[in-house]
Amino acid sequence: MRATSCARPACPGRAVAWLTYDYGSRQVWLDDRPGPGGDHWGLCQAHAERLRVPKGWSEQDRRAGGADAGAAAGWDPPAALVS
Repeated sequence: MRATSCARPACPGRAVAWLTYDYGSRQVWLDDRPGPGGDHWGLCQAHAERLRVPKGWSEQDRRAGGADAGAAAGWDPPAALVS
């Protein structure tokens, strides 16, 4: 996988986490690498750690060592991820 810059404007950091979200289910996922479907946004370490989701949304950190790392096993992304 080639190096990618952080998606946050004016951030020169290298992406180390991948954010994916689904408006319909109000969910946000952070992964170690982009998944097979939907839009993915690379985030540097600092922006991934400071990520806050909108009120009423849920967040799963599925990165190795992340708060929800165990939830990554057997995860199937929603059929239609919307950005």
